[in-house]
Amino acid sequence: MKSNYLLIIIIFISAALGLGWFFDKQPADITSSSLEVPDNIDYYLSNLKYRSMNQQGSVHYLLNSPYLEHYIQQNISHLKQPDMQFYGDKSEWIIQAETGRLYHIEEQFELEHQVKLTRSSKLQPMLLTTSLMILKAQKDLIEVPQAMHVTTKNAKLQAASAVLSMDQNQYHFKGVSAIYKPNNLNRSSNGQS
Repeated sequence: MKSNYLLIIIIFISAALGLGWFFDKQPADITSSSLEVPDNIDYYLSNLKYRSMNQQGSVHYLLNSPYLEHYIQQNISHLKQPDMQFYGDKSEWIIQAETGRLYHIEEQFELEHQVKLTRSSKLQPMLLTTSLMILKAQKDLIEVPQAMHVTTKNAKLQAASAVLSMDQNQYHFKGVSAIYKPNNLNRSSNGQS
């Protein structure tokens, strides 16, 4: 009688081990993700939300991106759809692009493809669109080395290149063609510089 119980226990344990081995070897159900992660990066982040503070402890800028890849040897991060908000003394700036690179040592962003810069100001809102923008975050400086379109409340302009100081609200455009419409006049003038 004891041998029958022992035989049943051995059969039961063998069956349990066999089933465990069988299910362990089955391929896991892998759900496909919208992220395609390359195998040559050091790490990646999804749904990135980064906050940079200034020396006074206030928020300097916010960076949001659905995907970031970081390469340690080059100390560069590649961003998809970066969305940044800069908080200056005089205006708030929003910068959006399709792709970007962050050079960490210089804290410099190189933004590409459908780059859009918006200055949120009740008195002087501005929209700048281009295909390439270099942002030096520590200096609040933007360089636009390629053609751009700028729209403000009173003007529309095209320029070959520009340098913008966000904290000083100073802008230097080169190769400008503009149309200016003052608020209180119904005429427009076309000038070049």
